Amino acid sequence: MKKLILALVLTPVLLLPCLAGAARPQVSATLAFDAPPAAGWIVDRADNICGLDDAKMLSKPAKVDYDALLKATPQYKKIKDNKIDPNSPEGIKVRDASDKIRQQEGYCSVWKTIKHSDGRAVPDITDLVKAQL
Repeated sequence: MKKLILALVLTPVLLLPCLAGAARPQVSATLAFDAPPAAGWIVDRADNICGLDDAKMLSKPAKVDYDALLKATPQYKKIKDNKIDPNSPEGIKVRDASDKIRQQEGYCSVWKTIKHSDGRAVPDITDLVKAQL
C-alpha cells in the first residue's frame, strides 16, 4: 500500500490579505511514498521452516543451518536412519524451536536457504535455535 505525504510550506504572506503589488507567496510541496516491500528474495518454498512462505511478503527473514539443528536433536539418528519426514512428530522439535526464536526476535520467517538479489545479509539464528533444543 502506498502512502502519500503532502507537505506544504507557506510563507507568512499567505496569512495576510493579498495587496496590490505584493510579492507572490512561496509554496513548496514534498511528496513521499512508502517504499514497496523489498522484492528480490530468492527462495524455494520447500526450504521454509516457519513463518511466511511467500517471497513477495518477506520483510525480515532469517535462516538456520538445518542440518546442524537436526544433528543437535536426540531424534537425529532416528530421523536419518529411518528416513523420517521432518514434519513427523520426531522432526517437529526443530520447527517449533525455530518458530519460538522467530517470534522472540521479530523475524517474519525462517529458511534453510535464502538469499536476496542485492546481496544483503540474512541473519543466521542457528545458535539461538540450537539453545532451545
